[in-house]
Amino acid sequence: MNNLEKIVLLNWYVDENINFVLKNNQKKYSSKERSGIDYDSLHKKNDLGDVKTVQGLIEYIDQCDISDLKTYSKFTHIHQGSLNPEILIVNDFPNSEEEDQSNNLMAEDCKELLVNMLGAINIDLAENTIINTFYWRTPGDRRPTLNEINNCKPFFDKIIELLKPKYIISLGDLALNTLMESEVNFIDSRGKALNNKKMNIPIFPLFHPRVLIKQPSLKRLAWEDLKIIANEIK
Repeated sequence: MNNLEKIVLLNWYVDENINFVLKNNQKKYSSKERSGIDYDSLHKKNDLGDVKTVQGLIEYIDQCDISDLKTYSKFTHIHQGSLNPEILIVNDFPNSEEEDQSNNLMAEDCKELLVNMLGAINIDLAENTIINTFYWRTPGDRRPTLNEINNCKPFFDKIIELLKPKYIISLGDLALNTLMESEVNFIDSRGKALNNKKMNIPIFPLFHPRVLIKQPSLKRLAWEDLKIIANEIK
């Protein structure tokens, strides 16, 4: 059974609410073996310094064996919007609902809320850009693992380099941690401009619309954060 077949089988277990326990005497695999990725081949193929455009990067990602979930998913969700944005919105990853939409990085309810939030501070989402932190759906819509995020990180960094935004708005803690390259407390970080010195671009943490839809009481805090963003970028 190859890695993709294992992923599909595990996803079926999740959908059917089947629980199972692995025996303790199973073979121990290294992180490279568990990922199923030929890293030597990948690094030889991935000379990102030669990629000069966003479209070139998208084509490049399409040729790379970054994750088994790439084959498992219908679409690769990387980028949507302007190629010359002032503001870059960093999303987390596509869930099963979003995975069926080839042209949208966010579910309609989340996108509608984000458009309204940004519009309240005179930011037009259509004139800017959204990118994902991880590009494919995961079994059961689970959070991508650190290993999966790290496999995408060189391409994530490259698209930010190519887009050259003046400001970044991160949606939720996964996007923020990836941008900051460390575990940071989202609640403690919100309401201020952060800086990853490697990028030297102001980063503004914002609640993910998905969270605000589930917990409307947080919208008051989100509005305070939006006012700070508006004041910083005016």
